[in-house]
Amino acid sequence: MSDVELLNAGLAGEHFGIAAYQAALDSGLLDEGTAAVAKAFQNDHEAHRDRLASVVAERGGEPVPSLPADSYAAQFPPLATAADIVTYAIELEAGAARASVASVAEYEDRQLALLAARIGAVEAQHWAVLLGATGQHPVPSPFIELDVS
Repeated sequence: MSDVELLNAGLAGEHFGIAAYQAALDSGLLDEGTAAVAKAFQNDHEAHRDRLASVVAERGGEPVPSLPADSYAAQFPPLATAADIVTYAIELEAGAARASVASVAEYEDRQLALLAARIGAVEAQHWAVLLGATGQHPVPSPFIELDVS
């Protein structure tokens, strides 16, 4: 993959995460504190989206657009309770952290690799906060495992 393709893959993931947090916030299932954390995490994803889209455009690429909310929602598991939402958020943040970290080695431009690492670090922080909120160990491994098969 080219650097622009890698950036756009990350951008597509950020669009998905933003939509997932919006669905969670719109569900009415989250208490005030959990909703505030969800909104803060969504804001981080929006900042990632904006930075990635900007870098894609700076490099002459076309930033991948966001899809309609229902396109993303069709991919979500059933989210009937706040616990379902938090469990799904853990899965999404873990996947985002892994994807960002895995992409680091693929970038030709090492400054873009650093950007991917910086984004991955924030995704890992989100993941840890969510794990801790559920009573799980917030850092279940000394390394982010990239092969989850």
